[in-house]
Amino acid sequence: MDAIIDYYDSYDEEGRLFRDNGHQIEWITTMSYFKKLFKPEAYILDGCAGTGNYSFQLAELGHKVVAGDIVPHNVDIIREKQRIRPVLADMYTGSITDLSRFDSGIFDVVLNMGAFYHIGNEDRQLAMTECLRVLKPGGLLAVSYINNAAVSVLSISDRLRNMEDVLTWHTNQTKDGLFLHMSPSELEHMAAAYHTEIVAHIGTDGVGYLFAKQINEAQQEDFERWLQLHLRTCEDKSLLGYSLHGLAILRKR
Repeated sequence: MDAIIDYYDSYDEEGRLFRDNGHQIEWITTMSYFKKLFKPEAYILDGCAGTGNYSFQLAELGHKVVAGDIVPHNVDIIREKQRIRPVLADMYTGSITDLSRFDSGIFDVVLNMGAFYHIGNEDRQLAMTECLRVLKPGGLLAVSYINNAAVSVLSISDRLRNMEDVLTWHTNQTKDGLFLHMSPSELEHMAAAYHTEIVAHIGTDGVGYLFAKQINEAQQEDFERWLQLHLRTCEDKSLLGYSLHGLAILRKR
């Protein structure tokens, strides 16, 4: 966990989703589904809150939100934002794999938005168990992950000169040991193993990284047309594995 904390101590997590048009696609898509699927005034645990971008937006939409993150630096930013606009119900520093501070069955929604980027199968199982424990029956669990195939495609160099490395990274499901990747089918198998219903399975940024230059240089009206196409296709299973970020919204039975 120290490597994760060290990484985010020097990373602009606060600005990641808003850096340019391409990065905004993930934010816009995710919030679109949250607005569509979360019931009004839901009690939400954002257990991998980062610097609280989703937490604060959801709280301002009328939800009761508790925000936590494993990185103390991120939580310091959340606390400062809360000081300026106090909309969160609570905040804490802690891991999504240990939610013992919370009673069972109390949340309408649990967000696990980032832990699977960095933890292996054993810790993913702990996270699933804990998230579902604190979730009410019928509640929603949102799990984000990084797509293995998409990382491989994005990593290919000019003239395919690094394909030996790409094949190794794809086999190992990591390039550096810090970011760990999954496939959509792996996520769906995990959902089935925990007896959850898949409400939506979304490629949150789609194939936009393949057209990053065009998207980031586009006029606003043309970018909005791209978003229309993306939102029409982001649940298409034929494209799902080629989105860099995936999001599954699961219902606890």
